Parts: sequence; C-alpha cells; structure tokens
Amino acid sequence: MKKAILLVMLTSISGFSQARAPKGADREVIAAVIVAESGGHGVKGMEAVWEVIHARASQRGTTCIEEALKSRLVKGKKVHQFECLNNTTPTVLWYRMKDHAHYWMVHDSILKWVPTSSHTGTNPYNRATHYHANSDSPNWAKGKKPIASFGGHKWYRGIK
Repeated sequence: MKKAILLVMLTSISGFSQARAPKGADREVIAAVIVAESGGHGVKGMEAVWEVIHARASQRGTTCIEEALKSRLVKGKKVHQFECLNNTTPTVLWYRMKDHAHYWMVHDSILKWVPTSSHTGTNPYNRATHYHANSDSPNWAKGKKPIASFGGHKWYRGIK
C-alpha cells in the first residue's frame, strides 16, 4: 500500500502521467505485438516489451495503442517502430498471433497490470523506451550504452 501511495505522489509531483492498461481491441493488438516482438524470449522479455510500450505512452502523453502502431515515412515507405508490423496490418498480425502459445497469457495477465517496477533494471519512471536485437545496430543506438541486455536484445532509455 505504501508503494502505491508513493507512486501516486511521485507521479503528481514529477508530471509523469501513467498511461492506462489497454482494453478491448487495443489489448488484442498490443498482445499480438508483444508476442510477435518477444514471444520466444519468455515472460521477462514479454513484460519488458510491454514496459517499453507503456513507458513511451506515459512519457509522450499518448495511448499504448498509439505507441504500438506508431510509424514514420522512411524514403517514402511506412516503417513501424515495432518491426513486426512492417509489411502487415494490425488485424493480420493479431490473426497470426492469437494462436501462439503465449498470446492469451499476455492478453489476460501481462496487459492487466500497469508496470510499477521494471524488468529492464530501472525504476518505473526510468524504464527502457527502446530496444534492439543484439544482431542489429540501429543508428539511434550508436554511442549509447544499454541499461540491460537479455533475451537476445539490448535495452535503452533516454533515446529521443
């Protein structure tokens, strides 16, 4: 109880606004994104991807579904910040992922909680907002030190 009260006090003082846990169709799509991004890396990896989505939404004042579906144009082509959505639609991704062994665990368990601790080794106000596979070297990660490394990925915060 003390932790919850402290969390509420700190969020109001810092101006940090916690995004809400998704519901309905938003929850289904976000669960599909999480499973597609990290389904083979266990519960810790799936929780960490959820933390990234939630941290981005909280820091940017958007919703979790907006962050999960966010894209930009690169050389005239739409590129999603979550690669699993490139070359597909949220509906098709959901259809492919809904029968995955971890889908319903993510949908029914992980997405019901708003992260108040972190699986990427930081506190809830300073969670990772970016990650990439160890085999990749994205431009945004050049010169940056990861805050954690697990599940075949490097995890970062403070990326603009």
